Amino acid sequence: MICWLNGAFCPVEQARIDPQDRGFLLGDGIFETMLAVDGVVRRAPRHLARLAGAAELLGFFAPFSDNEILAAIGRLLQENGLQQGRAVLRLTLTRGGGARGLAPPPHVTPALLLTAAATSPPPQSMRAIVSSFVRNEKSVTSRIKSLNYLDNIMARREAVQNGADEALMRNSTGNIAAASAANIFVVEDGVLSTPSVGDGALPGVMRSIVLAAAAELDIPAREGPVAIEALTRSSEAFLSNALIGVCPLVEIDGKVIGNGAAGPITRKLRIISKDRE
Repeated sequence: MICWLNGAFCPVEQARIDPQDRGFLLGDGIFETMLAVDGVVRRAPRHLARLAGAAELLGFFAPFSDNEILAAIGRLLQENGLQQGRAVLRLTLTRGGGARGLAPPPHVTPALLLTAAATSPPPQSMRAIVSSFVRNEKSVTSRIKSLNYLDNIMARREAVQNGADEALMRNSTGNIAAASAANIFVVEDGVLSTPSVGDGALPGVMRSIVLAAAAELDIPAREGPVAIEALTRSSEAFLSNALIGVCPLVEIDGKVIGNGAAGPITRKLRIISKDRE
């Protein structure tokens, strides 16, 4: 496999990460996961804008322009023979190296790594548990794709141990914030609800597309607290992210949601969101 590291292409086994890199040592960095289909990256401007916004929030910037990154993506897909079918791209940006300690150095040289791999078709449906691990909606890490992903990792591990596909994470108030790697939507009495960013939801790329599609279809939608009880009352539920698109959530903690398949609102949003950029 070929990767792109700090402007140079090389085999992954030859790539060198600085042992003093703060992303490696402290999780001081961010990432984006993007989908490419037949050599074309889906929703690239949205992903790069989110990456830039997160980097600015943390006080550093990508060392390459969007056009340079897009050109690197195109060549990377070629180098890895991924111009046909589905591929997943991972863009990792760290603050770079620095002296020992928590305080960021006054002058930084950010590091940028881009990798690509083939990926399978999205699942037709998913089953979830409500995790015992909590998402801190007051933390900056809840609003960005931070390299600090340990809570999400532990939540997903808990899901796998319980035979589920995903884990729904509560926030500090006990309401649902997000899944370990996706946003969640529920339909109750015809109204589409999703946790707000203030409730701990990541401002997902697909999440914004779904909300725009709902408005276009005149589907009532709200962003705000989603209680666990709303999950059990919901007639439909689905998860969304860049790789799975809109995926029906058919079971939570062993309880079947609706009729155990994609509901009418989920199907409409799945269709209209599929090709939106």
